[in-house]
Amino acid sequence: MLSSVAERVYWLGRYLERVENSARLINVYSSMLLDLPSGTQIGWGMLVDITGCTEEYEQAHDTMEEKQVLRFLIADKSNPASVMSCVTTMRENARTTREVIPAEAWELINNLYLYMKDNVGKVAARRTRHQTLETAVGECQRIIGLLTGSMSRNNVYAFIQLGLKLERADMTSRMVDVGSIS
Repeated sequence: MLSSVAERVYWLGRYLERVENSARLINVYSSMLLDLPSGTQIGWGMLVDITGCTEEYEQAHDTMEEKQVLRFLIADKSNPASVMSCVTTMRENARTTREVIPAEAWELINNLYLYMKDNVGKVAARRTRHQTLETAVGECQRIIGLLTGSMSRNNVYAFIQLGLKLERADMTSRMVDVGSIS
C-alpha cells in the first residue's frame, strides 16, 4: 500500500469519528438546555474548548453566543474542525481511495456529504438541529458498521481503525481535560 493511500484512509477514519463525536457532543449539550431551569445561562465556549478551536473562534468572533458557536462548530467552512468541513474532507479522502474501500462505503459517505450540504444551513435553529445531527451520527455509525462488517482485515482496514481509535482517544482526553478545568 502506498503511503499516500495509508494517510488518506487513516484520515478517513479520523474524520468519520470526529463527525460522529462532534455531532453527538453538540446534540447532548443542546439537549442539556431542556433540563436546566428557565433563565439559566450555560457557557457555549466549553464546546469550542473541547474541539480545540478556541484560538480560531476568538479570531473570528467576540462573544460566545449559541448561534455563533453552533454555526462555527457545524457549518463554518473556514473552521477545519467543523462538522461540515470534516464531512467534506472525509468525502475527499474516500473519493481518492475508492479502489481500496467498499463501493457501498463511498456511496454512504457521499450521501452523508450531500445530506449535510443540504441541511447544514438549518442547524442554527433548535428545531432542526437535533434531527440533522442525529442523522449525521446515524450515518457515521452505518459507515463504520459497513467498513467493519465488509472489509478484509488488511492494511487499509488497520489504518481506518487506527484513525477511528486515535480520534476517539483524542476527543475523550479533550473532554476530560476541559471538564477538569471547569
